[in-house]
Amino acid sequence: MASINSYETDIRKIRRSRRTKRLIRRLLAILAVLAVALLIYLTHDSWLPYFENILEEGYESATSTTLEEEEESNFPFDVSSRSNVSIGVMKDCWVMFSDTSITTYDLSGSTIQSVYAPYGTPTVETSSTRALVYDMGGYSLMVISRRNEIFEKKLDNQILFAKLGEKGNIAVITSTDKYSSYLTIYDKNGTEIFHWADGNYIMAVALNDSGSGCAVASLYASGGILKTLIYVLDFSSTEIQAKSSAIETLPLGIEFTDNGSIWLVGSDELYLLNNDCTIGYSYEYTYDISGFSAKDDVAAIAFDKPGSDEYTVSIFEAGLDETAEITYNEEVKYVLVEDDEVYLNTASQLDRLNTSGEIESETALGSEYSSFVIYNDNAILLNYRSVVKTALD
Repeated sequence: MASINSYETDIRKIRRSRRTKRLIRRLLAILAVLAVALLIYLTHDSWLPYFENILEEGYESATSTTLEEEEESNFPFDVSSRSNVSIGVMKDCWVMFSDTSITTYDLSGSTIQSVYAPYGTPTVETSSTRALVYDMGGYSLMVISRRNEIFEKKLDNQILFAKLGEKGNIAVITSTDKYSSYLTIYDKNGTEIFHWADGNYIMAVALNDSGSGCAVASLYASGGILKTLIYVLDFSSTEIQAKSSAIETLPLGIEFTDNGSIWLVGSDELYLLNNDCTIGYSYEYTYDISGFSAKDDVAAIAFDKPGSDEYTVSIFEAGLDETAEITYNEEVKYVLVEDDEVYLNTASQLDRLNTSGEIESETALGSEYSSFVIYNDNAILLNYRSVVKTALD
C-alpha cells in the first residue's frame, strides 16, 4: 500500500511540474508578444514610411498592366460647371481640386480617393508623395497621400499662404495679433516644431529637401523703396543661419538649388544667392515678367514685350552665367521647370526645352490652356472648360 501511495504522490508531483512548466512557457510567450508589440510601437515612425512605400510600389506593380490596358475613357473632364478647379501631380498620381473636394486619379483618370474639403479659397501644393490643400484667407488645411488623408488642421489664425516640403513637413504663414506674418513649421504628422517672425511681411518660403530648414523672403519698405531680406533658418536652432543684405525688389518666389544656393525671383531682377546669402549672380529684366518657375538648378522666366507680338522665355542654370533665350509669336500661357527641363505652352503648342533653350519636343494643342502638370510622359492640361491628357511627342 505504501508503494502505491508513493507512486501516486510521484505522479502528482510530475503533473504539477508539467503544469508549472506549461504556465511558465505561456507567460514567456505572452511577454515575448508584448515585448515585440512595444518595440513595434516605439519604432514605428522609422519603419512605417518605408513599409508604406513598399505597399504603394507593390500596388503600382500589380495594377500597372491593368492601367495600361484600360481604355482611357475618363478624359476629358468637363469642369465648366465646377468652381475652384486646380490640378497638381505626385509621383504616382495626379490631383484635382474642384468644388469642395480634393481627388487623386491614376493615369486613366480613374478616381483613387476623394476627400471632402469645403474651403472658400482653396490652394493646392504637391510634393512627390503628398498633396496639401489650404484655405487661403481661411483657417483650415489638409494633407493627403495617394490613398489616404494624413491629417487636417483648423488654425486659430488666418492663413496667408503655405508650402509643402518633400519630407512631408509644411510651412504655414499666418497673420496674428502681434505679427502681420508669422511662420509656423509642422512636421509630417502635423505637429508644430518651429516658429519664426521678423516683423516684416513674409512673401515666400522654400523648404529644403532634407526637411531640416527653410529659406524665407521678408519684405519691408524704406524711403518709399521696397526691400527684401533673405533668411536661412534651421528648425533645430533659434539662431539665424544666414541673412542677406537688403535687396531692392519685390520677391515673387524663392527656391533652393541642389547645393543649397537660393533662387530669388524678383519683380524686376533674378538673383542667385550663395549659401551665405551673398549675391552670386543677378539678371535684370528687359521686359515685363509674365510667368516663372524655378526648381533645383534651373529657373525659367517668361516675358511680354510691350508693343510687340513677341514673347520671350529666358532659361537660367545655376553655375552658368550664360542665359538661353527663345522667342515665340504667341503668348506663353504657362511655364514649368521639371527634372531639369523647361515645359511651356502657348495657345497652339506645348514645348519641352533643355537648359540650352533647344526645343526637344513639340506637342500640338487643340485649345488654349491656363496650366498643366507632367505625369508619366503625359501632360494633363487645364482650362476653364475641361481637363485633358495628351501624350508628349
